[in-house]
Amino acid sequence: MKTFRSPMWLGLVLVASLLLSACAPAAPTPAPAAPAAPTATTAPAKEAPTAEPPKEAAKVKIRATVWLGDAELDALGKLTEAYQKTHPNIEVEWINIVGGGNYGRDKLQTMIAGGDAPDLMMLNTGQFEQLATRGALKPLNDFIDAEKFDLSIYWPQAIEGITYQGKMYGLPRDMSNVILYYNKDLFDKAGVAYPTDAWTWDDLAVAAKKLTVDANNDGKPEQWGFAVNNIVWVWAGFVWGNGGDVLSADRKTCLLEDPKTIEALNFYYGLLTKEHVSPPPGALPEQGWAGDWMTTQSVAMGLFGPWWRPSLVTMEKPFKWDVAYPPKAPTTGKRGSVVYTDMWGMSPSSKVPNETWDFMKYITSEEGQKLWTELIGARSISPVKVVAQSDAWLHYGGSTGEIILDSLSFSQVPPVNFGNANEVETIWDQELGLVVAGQETVEEAVRKICQQIAPVLAESK
Repeated sequence: MKTFRSPMWLGLVLVASLLLSACAPAAPTPAPAAPAAPTATTAPAKEAPTAEPPKEAAKVKIRATVWLGDAELDALGKLTEAYQKTHPNIEVEWINIVGGGNYGRDKLQTMIAGGDAPDLMMLNTGQFEQLATRGALKPLNDFIDAEKFDLSIYWPQAIEGITYQGKMYGLPRDMSNVILYYNKDLFDKAGVAYPTDAWTWDDLAVAAKKLTVDANNDGKPEQWGFAVNNIVWVWAGFVWGNGGDVLSADRKTCLLEDPKTIEALNFYYGLLTKEHVSPPPGALPEQGWAGDWMTTQSVAMGLFGPWWRPSLVTMEKPFKWDVAYPPKAPTTGKRGSVVYTDMWGMSPSSKVPNETWDFMKYITSEEGQKLWTELIGARSISPVKVVAQSDAWLHYGGSTGEIILDSLSFSQVPPVNFGNANEVETIWDQELGLVVAGQETVEEAVRKICQQIAPVLAESK
C-alpha cells in the first residue's frame, strides 16, 4: 500500500530545508592531489584544538656519598645514566669520600653532624648500625610494606645484613665473604698440589712452607707462601672454625680469652711469627698491603673477598690463579668465614625520599645489577641471586665462583654489627698489631683487648 503525504506538508518541509542549507557551512570535499585555493564562497574548515604538551617532571637532585676507586665511580656514573633514560628529571650528585677514615666514616659523620646529610649513603656492616642507633638513618620498612616490595630476589644473608634490631635500614648493594686465593703458577713451579675441599690448617701450613723461597739462603725470603693480614674479616673465620668466638651474640661480652679462640689466633698469627711463611713488617715497604703481595707474586696464597677478582683479572703481569675454600680446623673439621653487606641507606632528613627510594630500587634490581656486572666485572657477591648465579659472575676471570657462593653456607655476620663497633675494632687492631710486630703474645693481646673493650661493650646498643 502506498503512503499518502499532503501537498501542504511537503511544502513546509521544502521551505525548512532551504533555510537550514543557507545557514550551514558547505560540506567538505576530498582533497585533490594539488589542493585548490579557497574561494570567497567556501567557508574555511575549523582547525581542531591543539592539545597542550605534557608538563615536564620537576627536576630533582639526589645527593649520594660513596667511597670508591676511580673505576667503580666511573661505572656508577654509567649506571646512573641508564636510570636517567627513563627518569630524565633525576640528577644524582655523587660525593666520593676520599681520605675520610675507613669507608668514609669520619667524613660522613661530620657531614651529618653539620646538617649536610646526603639523601643516599653507601654504608657497610659496622657502619650503618651506628647511624641507626643515632637516628641518622631512615628505616625502609614503610616503603617495603607499602608496595609489597619483593625481597625474595635477594640472598637471605643480604637481608640479614641490612637489618638491625628488627628494622631494615637499606637495600643491599653487595656482599663479601672470605675465600682462599692461590697462585697456580707458583704452586706448579714448587710442585705443590692445589688446595682442596679437604684442606686443614695443617695442609695450609705445609704448603706455605714449600712455597716460601729463600734462594740465596740469607734468611730473607724473596717469596712467601701465605699473606697474614691483621684484620678481623680474616682471623674471625679461623676462630669460628675452631669452635671459638669473638663476642657474645648480644655484643656485650668479650670472648677472645676462650682457649679455642686463643688456639685459632695462635695458629693464624703464628704463620708469620713462628713459621715465617708470611712477609714480616717492613719486608715489602713498596707494597701497601697483602693484596699487593699477591699481585706482585711475592706471596702464593691469601684470604680475600670476591671483590679481589677484578684486581687479578686486570694485572699488568698476569698469572694463573683460582679460589678455594678456607681450610678446616683440624680439631673440629669445620671452617668459618665472615659475610659483610654493603648497602644503600637513606637519610631521614632527605627532602626527596620517594625519588631516592626509586633510584635505590633500580641500582639494586636485577636489571641494575646485571648492568653493574657488565660495567665493572664480578666484584663482591651480587645481592640478587640470579645475577650471582649467572655464568658471567661465577666464572669471572676463569675462577671457580661456585666455591664463593657455597661458602655463604658457613659464613657469619662479622662481630662488628653493633652501634659502637668502630671503637672495639680499633682496639683489637692495635693490640693484634703488636702480635704481628712480635711485641706481644696472643695471650697478652686478647687479655688487654677484653679489658679495654669491656666498658665500650657495656654501652653498646
